[in-house]
Amino acid sequence: MQDEKPSPIRIAHLRNQCFDPKKYDYDFSFKDADPNKFWESHTTIEMLRAIDRNPKIELDARVICASENGLGYRQLNANSFRESFVAGDKRQFKMKEFDYFGRYQQPGFNSGLVGQDFTPLLGGPFFKNLYYWTDYIRMHSECFYAYHYDPIAKAFMGITRDFVIGSGFEVQCNQSDRKGQIAMATWKAFEKVNNLHEQIDQLCVELGVYGETMLWWLPKHEAKIIYQLKPTDTIPLGIIPRVRLIDPSNIIEIITYPEDITRKLAYIWLTPTQYQIYTTAFDAKAMGMPDEVQPTLKYIYRQIPADEMMHYKINAVSNEKRGRSDFFPILSYLKRIRDSVDFAVIALQKVSAWSIDTTIDGNQDDIDKYINSMNALGTIPEAGSDFVHSKAVERKYNGNSNAGGNMSNAFDWAVSLCCAGIQIPINYLGTHLSMGSSTRAGALVATEPVAKKMEARRKVIKRIISDCWDRLMKEAGLGRIECQIIFPEIITQDRSQKLKDLTMMTSNGWFSKETAAKMAAKDFGKDDYNYQKEQELIQNEKPTFLAGSLSAPGQFPPSTGQQPDNTQRASSAFTGQDRKDVKDNEYVA
Repeated sequence: MQDEKPSPIRIAHLRNQCFDPKKYDYDFSFKDADPNKFWESHTTIEMLRAIDRNPKIELDARVICASENGLGYRQLNANSFRESFVAGDKRQFKMKEFDYFGRYQQPGFNSGLVGQDFTPLLGGPFFKNLYYWTDYIRMHSECFYAYHYDPIAKAFMGITRDFVIGSGFEVQCNQSDRKGQIAMATWKAFEKVNNLHEQIDQLCVELGVYGETMLWWLPKHEAKIIYQLKPTDTIPLGIIPRVRLIDPSNIIEIITYPEDITRKLAYIWLTPTQYQIYTTAFDAKAMGMPDEVQPTLKYIYRQIPADEMMHYKINAVSNEKRGRSDFFPILSYLKRIRDSVDFAVIALQKVSAWSIDTTIDGNQDDIDKYINSMNALGTIPEAGSDFVHSKAVERKYNGNSNAGGNMSNAFDWAVSLCCAGIQIPINYLGTHLSMGSSTRAGALVATEPVAKKMEARRKVIKRIISDCWDRLMKEAGLGRIECQIIFPEIITQDRSQKLKDLTMMTSNGWFSKETAAKMAAKDFGKDDYNYQKEQELIQNEKPTFLAGSLSAPGQFPPSTGQQPDNTQRASSAFTGQDRKDVKDNEYVA
């Protein structure tokens, strides 16, 4: 049980408002499970007690058994498991103790240290996840805080977004037939009504901050999210499907088949809405709206079918339902970076602190007069101030020479660990640590790994856009249509060489001219490039020729008003007399 008064750990956490994985303040004491609720059983005794209470409960046990030949499995039902447990296995042999990741931890003892957060109570995928009411919600809270308040975390996510999304994306498909043209027009309308480019931009950031993202396709072509309709409420419908980003922390549970967590059935949305003060529509009648009062807030409990939710996660193993934030492994070191900077700034403040020690050889009346004269000048005298006093007054400036203001190595170590944990080079942060890695070789070594990381994250974004395309085409009744998703380059290459490569790809028939043109336009930052319109403009342009070019038409001498004779030479060709002279002068070499 918890102590009646707050523990020092809780007080320290509330005072610092920071995440420290070494400090937990939860009640881990053992509590007996209710025999009537078999799902609360977390020991073998409690499980057997629940089976005895309710014979309808089935047990499918696969038990590790020890023998002279080593370890093996035995399949048991409820009765055989109970008999084996009561009788015990007579074939015992001594086994070596398992090595623990933390060598200082003894088997069976939970010291609450880092790395022991997710000790499974039972086997199975559930115990690989972050426990929702403790670690998952805390992760969301701390990572949301880090993104908005921590400079290094903000830089990490900004760099990721700029690399992955860049200037935006473009979706293309083959428009040589009527079906392709309809598909492209449908997609453009889908992008516009859903403000998809902004949602993808937000999705890229939230995917890294939250560790997962959820896109809800509103059912039955509903254009708005409305919960518990009143008699005066109506749901606006639209021809184009609507998709909305859902905060993953509002989804408290993902219902799946127990034996296969990849077979998702529904998402449980449980959350209060925002609190609003003004609940009456302002001059609703003048705006043509029904005069109604909106509630101050709603409490939403809704089950969303799995086929309406597009769920993507990162930083998770195969048997986890939920993802983890990019900040998850570096939260404590982000806090240490802020602490090291704060302590260094405080030290610098102490160094810059100074005072004036004034000694007056006189009585109290002399001291009071001097104080009044100094108060008239202010705390800091203006430059060029002249002080006149007798030898009985001595002014001495004292500085704080005992406080050191140099930055310790803690900042360098913490920043290095954060960069290693999130896989972004130090020289990308623009701090004083970036000075030593500005060489060409250092830049290449740093760029290679981060490019691979950003490519992997971009693949997730491309998969999300591609899934949206496929689902939209299916709902539009167009069937399977291939699309191409174009992003700007992650690492900018030599543009001239890239254009040469595009020319070679086109001449060899590997790329169409339209595809190469759109890729080149994207590289030049032309976001509104339209290949068909450009081709029409090119066809309508009059041809221009450079002076003196071989393809230029012949130019005649200016007209003199007289007919040229046979001996007059035109500038564009030989005359008849010239050809005759050449023929007469032919010889055999």
